[in-house]
Amino acid sequence: MKRNLIHIFTTVLFIVAFAGTQSKAGVQQHLVQKGDTLWGLSRKYKVPLKSIAQANRIKLTKRLQIGEKLLIPGTSTQDAWYFVKAGDTLWNIARHYNVKVRDLQTANGISSPRHLQIGTRIRIPNGGELFTFANPLRVPLVVTSKYGYRPHPVTGRYQMHEGIDFRAATGTRVYASRAGKVIFAGRKGGYGKVVGIEHEDDFTTWYGHLSRIRVKNGQWVSQGKVIGLSGNTGISTGPHLHFEIRYKGRSEKPTQYLTIQ
Repeated sequence: MKRNLIHIFTTVLFIVAFAGTQSKAGVQQHLVQKGDTLWGLSRKYKVPLKSIAQANRIKLTKRLQIGEKLLIPGTSTQDAWYFVKAGDTLWNIARHYNVKVRDLQTANGISSPRHLQIGTRIRIPNGGELFTFANPLRVPLVVTSKYGYRPHPVTGRYQMHEGIDFRAATGTRVYASRAGKVIFAGRKGGYGKVVGIEHEDDFTTWYGHLSRIRVKNGQWVSQGKVIGLSGNTGISTGPHLHFEIRYKGRSEKPTQYLTIQ
């Protein structure tokens, strides 16, 4: 009896010691539930998305399976810095880095988020988690029409251009800018043949004036998958790609998320 008690006590001490080692290593386990995503877990545990992916040797585009066990590593990121450019707002910077506006205000002592001076250095708590939108074309990007108000090239009306146009010969491959679910693949008014993709965190991307569509509604696509070929369908003055990034249905300036040389 005494020997059994000693064995039990020793086992408990080992378990406690092991648990302490795990805690020191900063590793937790998460059992995937319905609705879980890598983006959501990144926010929940305040751990960079790439750290979770690397710890579990999975791709950022992986769809999680209910019941799957994931290792959640400890945070080891340092604060990042961002320099304000013309047209920036605190809301856009927060969305860009997947952090809360009030966290940016607290970290930088900003009382009024409406007034940002160009060149101001903004501290991003824990480095944030930069959204990764890739260029939708693999050819050199040539902008033929910028985001913003302009005279429409066909109707002549002064109106908002809610995306950015890239020069692209008919038949140029068009790639998904981010992983997501295809929510539209077909003809849509002036867009002609268009593909819409829904991403994490209320973002969507749209690809208009295509000559061919290579995906279907409801299909999951990875970042960089060919979704169609550029063209001149819809209301268009020549072959090109019209590209939009939307957040909660409202258009965003694509150059806030894309690097265009």
